[in-house]
Formats: sequence, structure tokens, C-alpha cells
Amino acid sequence: MTQKPTRTAKPPADAATAFEDLRREISLQRTAIEGLTAAKDKLPDYSPTLRAMETRLGQLERHVESINERPAMRLTPLTIATEMHEGLITYRADDRKILVEACDALSRSLGRVEGMVKQKRSNDEQDWWVTWAATGGFLWGAFWTLVSLAALT
Repeated sequence: MTQKPTRTAKPPADAATAFEDLRREISLQRTAIEGLTAAKDKLPDYSPTLRAMETRLGQLERHVESINERPAMRLTPLTIATEMHEGLITYRADDRKILVEACDALSRSLGRVEGMVKQKRSNDEQDWWVTWAATGGFLWGAFWTLVSLAALT
């Protein structure tokens, strides 16, 4: 108890009054101590709960230690960044290789298409030249025929 007995301004007049005041103070202290003892007896026993908590905390500590022993937990941001950079370089090289192969395949395909277009043009041009040559030959032959007939007559 933090309560201090209050002192009266006047000292007691006689010994009997002083002993009566002393008896009251001792009785008050005895009642307070008995109340504290009774309150302590009413407290529940937390020992099983505390043992269970200690067991769980031990399991958690072992689990955290096992996590801390993993290689990934030893990585620093610098090592992670370095590994990411190296991985990106590797993937970029793979991507570059795939792009080059795709460009080559596309170039070959376009070359084939252009060849087909040129072949079609050359076929059309050849047909045009044959048509004009045949027409020219027919007209030349008709002209010579007329000239020959005119010469005979």
C-alpha cells in the first residue's frame, strides 16, 4: 500500500488514545495484507499456458533459424541486382538470336515472293513480246505478199 498515515496536527493527549490510534492503524494494515493474500490465492495458475507458449516460441525460433540458413536469405540487394543483370543479358542474347533468325526467314520469304512476282512479270513480258512479234511477222508477211503480188501484176 502506498497510503501513508496522516499525522494529526495535535499530539494525542494521553497514552490510551495513542494506543487506540496505533491499534486502528495495525488493524487497517492487517486487513490490507489479508486482502492481498486472498487476491493472490484467487489468481489462476498460468504455468501450463506459459509452457505451451514457450514450446511454440521454441518452434518459431527453429523455423526462423531454418529460414535464415537458406541461400536466398544470404543474398544482398547488390547480388540480386547483379544476378538479374546477368540474366537479362542472357535473355537479351537469346532474344537477339531469335530476332536475327526471324529476320533471315522473313528475308528468304520476301525473296521468294519477289522471285514469283518477277517471274510473273517476265512471263507477261514474254507473252507481250511474242504477241507483238507474231503481229509484226503477220503484218510483214502481208506486206511482202502485197508487194509480191503487185510486182507480178
